[in-house]
Parts: sequence; structure tokens; C-alpha cells
Amino acid sequence: MLTLIIVLCALTCASATATIIFRRKGQSFNGMLCKFLSSFGFMSIAFVGYCYNNDSNPYYFCLAIFALMFGQGGDILLGLKEIAPKFRSRLMAMGTSSFLVGHIFFIWAFMLISGVSVLPFITGAVIFAGAVVLIKVLKFNVDKKLFVLLALYYGVLFAKGVSSFVALYRTGDPAFIVSSIGSVLFIISDTVLAFIYFFPVKSKNRLVTIELATYYPAQILLALTVALINQ
Repeated sequence: MLTLIIVLCALTCASATATIIFRRKGQSFNGMLCKFLSSFGFMSIAFVGYCYNNDSNPYYFCLAIFALMFGQGGDILLGLKEIAPKFRSRLMAMGTSSFLVGHIFFIWAFMLISGVSVLPFITGAVIFAGAVVLIKVLKFNVDKKLFVLLALYYGVLFAKGVSSFVALYRTGDPAFIVSSIGSVLFIISDTVLAFIYFFPVKSKNRLVTIELATYYPAQILLALTVALINQ
């Protein structure tokens, strides 16, 4: 099973690399297909990881799988906007919402193991307020509905990261070292993505590379927690 996990990680990394190459070349459709394959790879890693880890918590596994499924849904919806620009605004909102729900499932999974903490909720509220201010100050090109959704998304994203660090502090489980690194990478990835989508940048290729090069490791690491957790 360990060999299969390694193979799946390698295949997912290969698909991720192909996505980056296609996106840099402006081949949106091919990049979208490779991104879908990568999303499937995340769930495959979690499934095999659960089979590999005899000590894995079945409830944690279920929550993690739901989180990754909603992440895949977000990938699909955000990918479709490249080939259906007419529905860009709607697909952006739906894709962001899908990822947001996925982050909530990971928060739930982390708290299932470590217990409920108020710190992630406080952090989320502070980041939400800060995001509202920053989006206005930076003059992001978003409508009112997406404005609120984007600020809420960042609040939940940071709450997930703090939940992981709290779980690491309380349990000392190495799985939460991995999830914490993944959560930080996710924050970096989505921050870069926000500038790509909503801010007028001259050259997007470099930013796209940074965004994808942090997003894929983040999801792989979060999926691997199923194989590593011992709670």
C-alpha cells in the first residue's frame, strides 16, 4: 500500500506539472483536464492512505474525503470558467463556495481529533474583517456578492490553518505537522490566485506558476494526513 501511495503522489505531481506547463502556454482546456486528474489524485491518495493506516480514524477519513470532494468540485467549476466565460461570475462564486465548504470539513476533521477551540473562530472573524478592508483598499474587481464571499472564504481559510496548528499543539500527532504545512501553502496559493483573478497584473504566467506550485503540494499533504494520523 505504501508503494501505491508513492505512485499516486508521483502521478498527481506529474499531472500537476502538466497543468502548469499547459497554463503557461495558454492552453486552458488541456490545463483544465490535467487539473481535474490531479484533483482525482488527491482523493485517491486519501482512500489508499486509509487502507494503509490501520490506526486511521474512520470519521476523520470521511470528513477529509468530503473536503477533498468539494475541493474537486471547486476545481471543476473554476476550470469551466475558462471555456465558458459567459458564466464566469456565476462559476467563480460556485467554485469558491465549493472550496469554502471543503475547508469547513477540514476544520471539522481537525476539531474532531483535537476538540473544539475558539481560537480558529476568533481568527476567522478577524481575517474576515481584515479581508473586507483589504479588498476595498486594493480595489479588487469583484461584485458585491463575490466581495462578501471572498472575505468569508479567507476567514474560513485562515480558521482551517489555525485549527490544524491547534490540533498539532494538543495532540502532537505528526499528521498535523503535514496538515499545517499544507494549510499554509493553501493560504499562499489562494492569495496569489486572488491577485490573478481580481487584480490587474501585467504578467500572470509567473503568478500562475506560484499559485499552482503551492496548491498541489497543499492538497497532497492534506490528503496524506489520512495515511499518517494515529488518533
